[in-house]
Amino acid sequence: MPGHKFIHRLLPSGRLGWGLLLFLVCACDTGKPKIIIGESKGLPSELLLVVDKPVWESDLQDTIKTIVEAQVPGLTQSEQMFRVTRIFSQYYDRMFGTMHSQLFVTVDPKLRKPMTGVSRNVTAKPQIEVTVSAPTQDALRAYLSANRQRIQDLLCDGQIEMRMANLQRKHCKRVSDQLKQVLGMDIRVPEDLKATKKGRDFLWCGTNRNQKDQNVVVYSLPWDGNTGFDLWRAMERRDSVMKENIPGDRPDQWMQTAREEGEPLVSGRVRNIQGRDVLEVRGLWEMRNGALGGPFVCVVQVDTTRRKVIVAEGFVYSPSTEKRDLMRELEASLRTLKQLAHGTKK
Repeated sequence: MPGHKFIHRLLPSGRLGWGLLLFLVCACDTGKPKIIIGESKGLPSELLLVVDKPVWESDLQDTIKTIVEAQVPGLTQSEQMFRVTRIFSQYYDRMFGTMHSQLFVTVDPKLRKPMTGVSRNVTAKPQIEVTVSAPTQDALRAYLSANRQRIQDLLCDGQIEMRMANLQRKHCKRVSDQLKQVLGMDIRVPEDLKATKKGRDFLWCGTNRNQKDQNVVVYSLPWDGNTGFDLWRAMERRDSVMKENIPGDRPDQWMQTAREEGEPLVSGRVRNIQGRDVLEVRGLWEMRNGALGGPFVCVVQVDTTRRKVIVAEGFVYSPSTEKRDLMRELEASLRTLKQLAHGTKK
């Protein structure tokens, strides 16, 4: 077929890969090939690490482990960011090609300088492949150390994007409809988050479980013209909103940010997510004068048109289980938040 090309990629080791496992179906009406790929595979938060054997058998192994075996920030117990499956580059074949998250680490003498490459949906969907290469082991070591956070962000964002795709297919429509009424915004939350509560420019939804209890809140506050990304000010306003909208069983109980010697147990940073600058905060919450608590993550953004600060937060109560994947699913929900046309309430 004139003009048709078979697509292939070169593995980081420089070895010709097995290809994309694509089925190219000729569309008779257009004369152009149609690319069909299947669903990606892998457990939640699983990461396939593909590394050159000489690299892994050097002291670079420790440098790589600081990236892939790092702990998830903001949880109540230690949990690794990823479930890591490692293979050497020479053994990479189509059996592994449909894994949803893949990190390739390689030395390529033909390169002039270290580099990071990112590919999505190469052999399956949804999928992310991150390739880190350098001309020498010394250059690779320095590059990995300097770009640790960036590489982790790419891989974690890939995990979240996969969950976002799942939420677009399957979510709780009731919550979407209610948020349109309350804030003129839309969101996708897991189907199990069916319980809801409305407040003044505030909506909560949750599962109401004793374990693996997931919750999402979205609210807006007046914008005073500043950036809106002051971490301590954001936590003060958070505590005020939660006190009003999420009380406990007694009058002296309400949800608040956990503190130690008066300082909130949180970490925050400004990030560009989906083209928007936001304040991303991770920390711990607790029920004042109560025994409940757990991790939370919130995203603060400024709507300059409506002069509002928009806050979307996910938090979990699950004292006897791991929380990484529960929190990642909620992070995916927060990133589906979008303003309706003209910001009008329905």
